[in-house]
Amino acid sequence: MKNKKICLAVIMFFAFYSLSGSIINADENSIIKISYKFKEPVLKEVENGYRIKIDGCNLHEYNGFIVPAKTVRVLLPYGKEIEKIKVSGKRKFLGNYEIEKEKPLFVGNKKVVSMTKDSVERLYEKVGVYGLRGYNILVMNILPVSYENGKVFYCEKIDVEIVLKEGKTNNLYRGFERDRNWVKAYIDNDWILDTYPKQKSSEKYRYLIITNEEFRNAFQKFADYKESKGMKTKVVTVEKIIRNSSFWNSTPIFNDTQAKIRNFIRHAYLNWGTDYILLGGDGDAENDTSNIIPPRYLYATSVGLPLSEGDFLEAYIPSDVYYACLDGNFNEDMDDKWGENYTGNDLNEEDEADLYAEVWIGRACVDSIEEVNNFVNKTISYEEKDDEYLIQILLLGEYLGFGGPAEWGGNHKDKIAPLIPSSYNITKMYDREKEWDKYALISTLNNGVHIVNHDGHGWTTYALKMGNSDLRRLKNTKYFILYSQTCLAGSFDNWYPQDRYYEDDCFAEHLTLDEYGAFACIMNARYGLGRENSTDSPGERYDFSFFEALFQEKIKEIGRANHYSKEVNVWRINENGMRWTYYQTNLFGDPAVSIKEPEEVVSINISMNKPVNGIYLFDRMHVFPSMNKTVVIGDITVEVEVETNPPGKIEKINFYVNGELKESLTDKPYKWKWDERAFGKYRIEVKACAVNGKCEKVGKEIFILNP
Repeated sequence: MKNKKICLAVIMFFAFYSLSGSIINADENSIIKISYKFKEPVLKEVENGYRIKIDGCNLHEYNGFIVPAKTVRVLLPYGKEIEKIKVSGKRKFLGNYEIEKEKPLFVGNKKVVSMTKDSVERLYEKVGVYGLRGYNILVMNILPVSYENGKVFYCEKIDVEIVLKEGKTNNLYRGFERDRNWVKAYIDNDWILDTYPKQKSSEKYRYLIITNEEFRNAFQKFADYKESKGMKTKVVTVEKIIRNSSFWNSTPIFNDTQAKIRNFIRHAYLNWGTDYILLGGDGDAENDTSNIIPPRYLYATSVGLPLSEGDFLEAYIPSDVYYACLDGNFNEDMDDKWGENYTGNDLNEEDEADLYAEVWIGRACVDSIEEVNNFVNKTISYEEKDDEYLIQILLLGEYLGFGGPAEWGGNHKDKIAPLIPSSYNITKMYDREKEWDKYALISTLNNGVHIVNHDGHGWTTYALKMGNSDLRRLKNTKYFILYSQTCLAGSFDNWYPQDRYYEDDCFAEHLTLDEYGAFACIMNARYGLGRENSTDSPGERYDFSFFEALFQEKIKEIGRANHYSKEVNVWRINENGMRWTYYQTNLFGDPAVSIKEPEEVVSINISMNKPVNGIYLFDRMHVFPSMNKTVVIGDITVEVEVETNPPGKIEKINFYVNGELKESLTDKPYKWKWDERAFGKYRIEVKACAVNGKCEKVGKEIFILNP
């Protein structure tokens, strides 16, 4: 046994020695040692203090200040627990500076200013120990910069000792290779995976649908479809779960319907090899007949100025995270606040919530056979359809009014655009450029859009500048997925402030359960959280991580991508608004649906040959080409050169003046003569579109005098 421990220590030492700025090793007394070296901080003066950056660190909100942090995700060896954590470092005086403070959040249209403490004194922040499919992961942030009374210090080197002791193994460990591979993406020390035993686990049903007796047969069609695609699927009713005493608990608070369903999901995960859960039922808390899969309300706060009495805003959020993350019970101190962070836990200093998912969850908020059929038909149609519309992505931005970069939703969506592969065609509808209305959006959606990403204002029954009744105008049979940061539109308990409820369902339910519209969406169950004068808001972080998962990490399944977007942000879960947004971003849709890629990839190269810089006289003479602007006297012929790869894929070339379509050509040469009267500054644009819907454009600002 001793020799095995020494070998493990050697493996750990050499593996971590190769990591930039850190060394981790272990000795035979079960101590994990971490040493981090940091470069000298770089300071930049900003509007509310000095921003401090260090290579290899993220900016982190701590005690209301923005400081550098090195996030550590350490997999604990099998059967080990943490006895204590020791952190030491020698502080070096950097200078007298006011550190940058966290900018206010906006909850709806109300500003929420965080309360700051006087200092940042600790060298580390223990976020928590969380289980992921039976593997226990320590998440902590190393804080090399400290701040006291206007004085800034930093550490060139910080040493961490994690002292381990014998402990209980995680009872959610099932030993699948796919679990091991998934966990590997979340940890820094993947060789510790070898301390976890390999074992045979049974796999009966990869996919599980939970609904009631009334909808069982309607959902069986969907289960049969899943089976035809090679995914073993089972439909189980809530009534059967509730009757089974195996899922009961002797403590009343853990013996309600929610707890019994969660206990059953845990059973299916362990004994059937289940990975995907579709909750096939509405969660209307105030309507017993529609409260089929009741939500668990998880507690979160947004610290700062109140919207009501008190010194912070609190929310009880209907969250399907409770059904996905299966470690613990989410309420160790058994009060009315489920999922509190460690500051609210009266029993110990651990997070009450489990923040890593064992199963991937989606919800179909159905309360009628018609809604079940609509949901099933739209999901199957999307999976079976190979259509040119799959290339189309719509970025949708409204006026927000949060100041500076946060004034416009389009500024937030511009952060998403670089994540999208060039094989897709991006259309932008931004109030920042030209105010759009619901009729223009409805027309665009009816023409066929694959993915919609939105930032704007909303309400329980209103989003995307549309009310629930406007959704009846949608007639699209090319169904889309929506990710939106708007407030309340995903409030599937039909709640609206304060503690009132609509009889009508929320916007997200209508969008996914009406005959037309979306096959899936991710929307907020409570207020969306923006940030004043910044696009770095809680909502934007999860939004960005979702599309990063889809397009950069190649996690195509929407349930998996949604949970991944939460889990990569666990290191900052205690920042203002992050837990709130983690809980409320529920998926309305099938968690196993994979986002499809365009069937045909076409690249377009377009260049404008005329006009270029210089002066044009009556469309014939071109002089002073060294000018940095273009002046036109008289008529002008606009000429472009267009090539596609593969060749011959151009469908049309459109010519625009100040956004107005003037000419559309399908054959070469791609020339159009502008001979209208005009005086002043104009913008000429030419857009080339391929047969698969891919478009590229080129534009030119000119000054023209054409009497």
